[in-house]
Amino acid sequence: MNESSEHIIQIEEEYLPGYPGRGSGPRVSWEWRRGESWVILGDNGSGKTHFSELIEANTDLSVEKVSFEELEALLEEQIRQDDSEYSGKVDTGIPLYRFLDLPSPHKLPEEAPPLPMGLDKIMESGLRVLSTGETRKALIYKAMLRHPGILILDEPFDGLDRASVVQLQEMLNTMIRDGWPLLMILNRKSEILEQHSHVAVFREFSLIYRGERNEWESFEADDAARHEKNTMPIPSAPPDAPRCESKTLVEIKQTSVRYGNKTILDRISWEVKKGEHWKITGPNGAGKSTLLNLITGDQPQAYANDVRLFGVQKGSGESIWDIKKKLGIISPALQLSYRVSLTARMCVISGLYDSIGVYNNVPPREKALADSWLCKIGLNKKGDTPYGRLSYGEQRLLLIARGLIKHPPLLILDEPCQGLDDRNREQVLELLGHFARESESTLLYVTHHEEDRIDHINRHLRFCPDLHSSSGFTLTADGVPLRG
Repeated sequence: MNESSEHIIQIEEEYLPGYPGRGSGPRVSWEWRRGESWVILGDNGSGKTHFSELIEANTDLSVEKVSFEELEALLEEQIRQDDSEYSGKVDTGIPLYRFLDLPSPHKLPEEAPPLPMGLDKIMESGLRVLSTGETRKALIYKAMLRHPGILILDEPFDGLDRASVVQLQEMLNTMIRDGWPLLMILNRKSEILEQHSHVAVFREFSLIYRGERNEWESFEADDAARHEKNTMPIPSAPPDAPRCESKTLVEIKQTSVRYGNKTILDRISWEVKKGEHWKITGPNGAGKSTLLNLITGDQPQAYANDVRLFGVQKGSGESIWDIKKKLGIISPALQLSYRVSLTARMCVISGLYDSIGVYNNVPPREKALADSWLCKIGLNKKGDTPYGRLSYGEQRLLLIARGLIKHPPLLILDEPCQGLDDRNREQVLELLGHFARESESTLLYVTHHEEDRIDHINRHLRFCPDLHSSSGFTLTADGVPLRG
């Protein structure tokens, strides 16, 4: 590294950390001059995140980084510190203002940047009851409060509702104008900031483009024409795929979820019938994940409410395995908990066993079915690669295949495109549209991105802000309020 006053960082002919095969492969050269604002793009597994590690290793400046890994580490630490079982009451975690190292929930330091949207209302809330989007905003704000020499934001907008994205974009544009050394790593090209002047593009651990933004736009147009769509048909359901005789898959009546004085869901009633594919939308913290957790069994208060799944009353004697075998789940929470040592192929196969990991002897037909799904998601060359060595986006593709492999009666898709690059996201949305049409699964699809449309979704459940509701939100189904 050769740093000078005109450079923030300069890297000359170095290998990316994490390249499969030390001392070989492509080398990276790159320089970041003062006054330039860079965004890093690339396919899933192309080396973008490893590039940020290379930057950290090549500077003496203080570095703050916010990424999927930091978010997961924080959530894992909160789970580890949870003492609900011993205290006899729900432990909601450290209050947000204390996590931010603020002396008071009601006062910011004089030079602090403005709070991201919504954080001012939850300063006294514990981290464990915050949504993924709220937690991400908190991590970004904490990094900003430290005023680092370099701030790296890896997918800062994933998990945020549209209003929060717009506010954060405005804040980051202002920071760049004010001279902050801010580096962003993005999957969605649509999220490139107005103030970004330079673009770098990675593919297969090679830096295939670096330069000014206007020149990149010409490069991008030529590069996009080289990609072909995956036209392989959806693999068939296994012979012993689960079935459900009930026409009503989910029935929730007058159900509330509360933590202390905070109401998350207020006397909601909702039902899902076979073939009704639902899109579920609403701001961060509205209760979308809590609603899904009532269904999956991850919300303990489901048993104190009137909740029926697949025609059976919750708490009437069914086991968690009876529920899981009829569910397919794809969510940030699943990806957080999926921490086992196994190959990509075995990760997909684990969807047949509703387990994290595989603990049985796997017959050849299951391996062949998993390989068909690996081909469908474009990871057929990585079947033997350890799950932990894959990028966040590649792991998300595997978990999508894991959720679909058994063609479950009910498929829960909580932000399934989080972490995917533009090309993979387009293919996944098309895959899920075909799955809704061709399989017997019913889809529940949570998204913050209006542009991420899945064909054949025919119903819409929306959490709408409502100051008169104790939860702060009213639910509407296809525009009609769901009365409590």
